[in-house]
Amino acid sequence: MMTRRNFLIGATTGFFLANLPRVGMANGTGTGGQRSFIEVFSFACPHCYKLSLQLGIWLPMHPQVKHYAVHIVSSPDDLKLAAAGYAAAVLGKGEAYRVAFFKAIYEGNQAPDERTMVAVAESLGFKAAVFVDTMKGSDTAELLARSETLTQQFAITATPTLIIDSQRVRQPDKDPLDILQEEFGA
Repeated sequence: MMTRRNFLIGATTGFFLANLPRVGMANGTGTGGQRSFIEVFSFACPHCYKLSLQLGIWLPMHPQVKHYAVHIVSSPDDLKLAAAGYAAAVLGKGEAYRVAFFKAIYEGNQAPDERTMVAVAESLGFKAAVFVDTMKGSDTAELLARSETLTQQFAITATPTLIIDSQRVRQPDKDPLDILQEEFGA
């Protein structure tokens, strides 16, 4: 049985910030001594969409690297988008939601708004009312607060941004995947 505490400290499998341990990133390793990186993204960012597609191929080839995806929270629009992703994570389909929501926006030409958020949730089998209630719930609020703290702690103002071994890496002229390949091997 998943408890709220287990979910929030990352003892479950699932999606982005939901798995990020509260402690343990200081030495650059996740659970079990794995090296890790945090990808700070936005559903509204086309570069983040491109990186998510690339990571879908790259991550399975690098099972020794732990990945945490965290939605930037620096504006009211960010809060809405992040709440949708985190609500899906709370409900157990965070990664599926991330893929489907990005696809709806960038391949389906849909607006990244509440209507699309709910439509994507329903396409994954969620009831609209349950999804919206979860977006407003305490578990999602906790994840939003953690995301906002991380955004502020690392002074993140643009996406995608990588945090590798607790060091913010932002090289605007360099492809994020190239940075990961240099750090973790091709």
